Amino acid sequence: MITVVIATHDSARLLGPLLSSLVPAAIDGLVREVVVADAGSTDGTLEIAEDCGARIVRVGGDAGTRLLAGCAAPRGDWLLVLEPDAVLPEGWRTAVERHLAGGPDKAAWLSRADAGWFQRLTGGGPPQGLLVSTRRYGGSSGFKAGEKALPPIVASLKASRLTW
Repeated sequence: MITVVIATHDSARLLGPLLSSLVPAAIDGLVREVVVADAGSTDGTLEIAEDCGARIVRVGGDAGTRLLAGCAAPRGDWLLVLEPDAVLPEGWRTAVERHLAGGPDKAAWLSRADAGWFQRLTGGGPPQGLLVSTRRYGGSSGFKAGEKALPPIVASLKASRLTW
């Protein structure tokens, strides 16, 4: 159902907790695959990804370039693009499943679960992820080159904030 895409580069310290939070959803079939788009990590990132059964896409360049490559051939009907330091709150699946039930035409961005009270009041800070149907993503221009790749595509898709 969902292909999770994560752009990594020496992200071993961050990747373990993120992948662990996805395991129950993978067991239940909500997460169909995890794609790690990596830029030549040397710190154990690839070993962690392989141990978790992730598909690894090796591609140089910035985060936007890696995300573009990682989203190129999803196996799921939906893409969940996450920053490697994303922190998914307990119950994240309920919010995602509610969004999926609304149909494939609307994209949503995920605010940081660890955002402070002011950030939550003002929109949750920068996005930590994007949830978009593969159909909608395919109709967009995709990710653009750059290290801060999520904010521009969130704006271009007119994604709404996913509330936890």
